[in-house]
Amino acid sequence: MVRLLAVSFMVVLSAMAARAADQPAGITGLFVTTKYPALTVRAGETTTVDVSVRNFKLPPQLLSLSVSQVAAGWKATILGGGQPVAAVLVAPDSEERLQLRLEPPAGIGSGDYKFALEAKNVQSDAKAQPDAKPYDDKLAITITIGEEVPAKLKLTTNFPALRGTATTSFKYKVAVNNDSGRDATVNLSADAPKNFQVGFTEAYASQQITSIPIEAGKSKDVEASLTIPRDTPAADYKLVLHAKTEAASADLPVTLAIVGQPRIALSGEGGRLSGEAYAGRDSQLTVILRNDGSEAAREVELSATTPEGWKSSFEPKQPPQLAPGATQNVKVTLTPSERAIAGDYQTTIRASATGGLSESANFRITVLTSTLWGAVGIGIIAIALLVVVFAVARFGRR
Repeated sequence: MVRLLAVSFMVVLSAMAARAADQPAGITGLFVTTKYPALTVRAGETTTVDVSVRNFKLPPQLLSLSVSQVAAGWKATILGGGQPVAAVLVAPDSEERLQLRLEPPAGIGSGDYKFALEAKNVQSDAKAQPDAKPYDDKLAITITIGEEVPAKLKLTTNFPALRGTATTSFKYKVAVNNDSGRDATVNLSADAPKNFQVGFTEAYASQQITSIPIEAGKSKDVEASLTIPRDTPAADYKLVLHAKTEAASADLPVTLAIVGQPRIALSGEGGRLSGEAYAGRDSQLTVILRNDGSEAAREVELSATTPEGWKSSFEPKQPPQLAPGATQNVKVTLTPSERAIAGDYQTTIRASATGGLSESANFRITVLTSTLWGAVGIGIIAIALLVVVFAVARFGRR
């Protein structure tokens, strides 16, 4: 318990120290401030000004709020927590956030319009605190009706050219800048070659999007992910990424270089993955080697994994370069062990090539009983039957 109290005390001290560090040294008083005391807005547009009321090193201050100066025809409302307020209580060394909503009259013309937000100390008990000094402050705000900043969008990326094979995962990292005077919802799209698919996600997110909200003067990062068919030919491709709002648009040309890639496939003759063999005898199997990729397969080599005691060989074992779309018939000779009994066995035939490519197929090999040994067995049975008949005929009379 003592240890827990000590830890709690240290946490409280740390929090107090952090708050004290946020307070400017040597400043005492009450201040009403805003980041932007002079704004230019579009005619007929309601403006909301963020306001802070800060208390530096004073007891709790109960303040009445009013807009002591309002431009002719305008409507001014003080909001706290989204609701109209007329007073605010500010604790020592703390800040309260308010908003001043300014609504212009219809048909207003260009020009400068003046406003003043005033916070006055409310002395609830002057007799109990005859020496208490009231702290007040006033904030002057100017709203200018003038020309609006023209809408403008911009798309930028550090890597407009990507390169890889048709199985590579391609992603363009794009910054979308809203260089306008108003917040906007930006629609995203792309022009891509046939069968190419482009999807957009916000940076560090996985959910696909078609639009994204961006505040005025700010930017957001998005990723344009590209999905292409596996059999896309090796070539250079061009794409264009688009960003669009009601008032502006931007385009970003990007390129994609697809390099060739071999892709090996194995199958049996006529699609069969089975064969027959006899114990101790050579049997042949035809395997079709095919390159379904977009680049030649080089240094192809064939091998087999067979049951124990079996032998295998290939003709050819190392086929020459296999061009894209080409096929090669390979004769596989399998020799089961002389002790192999009748039944089904599995043999795996594998093809590998330069670049770490490898493909395999499993073949079911049925080992049959030799007809020679069958004939020998029948002969032995026939001889045994003759011996029995002869014995019965000769000794049965006695």
